[in-house]
Amino acid sequence: MMERNLKASTVVSVFVGMSVLLTACGGGTKEAQGNTAKGASANNVKTIHIYQTKIEIDEALKKTAAAYTALHPDVQFVIDSVSDNYSTGLKTKQASGEMPDIFTVMGNQDLKLWQSQLEDLSDQAWTKDMIDLAKQGITGDDGKVYGWPVSVEGYGYVYNKKLFDQAGISEVPTTLTALKEDALKLKSAGIQPLIGAYMDWYQSGNFLVNMGIARQPDPQAFIKGLYDGTSTFVGNDIFKQVAEFIKYDFSQGKNGLSTNFNSQTTALFAGQAAMTLGGNWLQPSISGNPDLSMGLMPLPVNDNPEENDKLYVGVTGYWGISKDSEVKQEAKDFLNWLATTPEGQAHVTKDMQMIPAFNSFSADDTDIGALGADLSRYVKAGKIYGSFNSYYPDGVAQAFGEAVQKLVGGKVDTDGFLQELQNEWDRLAN
Repeated sequence: MMERNLKASTVVSVFVGMSVLLTACGGGTKEAQGNTAKGASANNVKTIHIYQTKIEIDEALKKTAAAYTALHPDVQFVIDSVSDNYSTGLKTKQASGEMPDIFTVMGNQDLKLWQSQLEDLSDQAWTKDMIDLAKQGITGDDGKVYGWPVSVEGYGYVYNKKLFDQAGISEVPTTLTALKEDALKLKSAGIQPLIGAYMDWYQSGNFLVNMGIARQPDPQAFIKGLYDGTSTFVGNDIFKQVAEFIKYDFSQGKNGLSTNFNSQTTALFAGQAAMTLGGNWLQPSISGNPDLSMGLMPLPVNDNPEENDKLYVGVTGYWGISKDSEVKQEAKDFLNWLATTPEGQAHVTKDMQMIPAFNSFSADDTDIGALGADLSRYVKAGKIYGSFNSYYPDGVAQAFGEAVQKLVGGKVDTDGFLQELQNEWDRLAN
């Protein structure tokens, strides 16, 4: 691992050459803001259509767009925030000739898929200010930059500090044994330990399976081996540990296969469960409820505290601009405003509560909330794993999520699960 700048005052350790992302969690769709078609409209007003994956910032992004329109009355926005059906929706829009002006690209393999549709943004001033980790994921083989990095994010368990206190838990567990002991304490206090959103493939396919790749001695080499046939999920001891952890996580909740992102977070915020898989992307929802006291802790897969006491960190995708957009200059101006002006930067850090992927500005702990502060603490200490789902072949994340559903549903055992992962990778990579 090597050190890289996360922001002006922060240092982050990352794998050499790693380009990572964490897309927004859970399934769902937020209705579009406004009803004007994209492109030029009446009275010389230009409309920018944004199609993006972070449903949890939908309200804040619309507030940000309204603030920009107040400064630039000739520009307005239509915003669609979609999660688990995002890729299918974007392909449908492409096929129908309705490409959005700004849309989310996951980087790496996803960049290769969409690069021909993207505007070259290399001449934008903010590209020189991107942290190395962010720039790697959205730079094409031609050396050009094709997207604006949305945020630095990390995930583990989001936990309710008040419920931990009620159960007599004074520190977060960093071993699987300690997690199981704490779960028993929570149950004795009448508290459901965990809740998991296994109904949709998104979290499982992107976050849970990534744990097995990120914990490999050399994740990049493992992925390269998956592509050339020299690596395999089958029989891999680390993935066996991850599979057993997933089954345990599922067993400590209720109705996981009928729980989606919205019901998962609602239950957590209502105090109906003490922990759930999540990340600092949940902070905007938490900040709206001053009674909530939440933290972000690691996912203890085994009984090695040094291995477990880490969060999974990456760049949460990019906003690219369609090269055929009728308003691509206006779209560029909007992204430039977000990255380079005090007002735009404040919307990024204070309203959307995101950790910038730029060197020129940072987010205070008071801006990014408790979850962001916990993540920042782990980042500063270099206690992180990467996230590698942007290296998957197209469609593999969904296939992985469906394999996890089979595992927790009892349709396959651990060995069968690893074989499913291998089969789906081979099928979609080829």
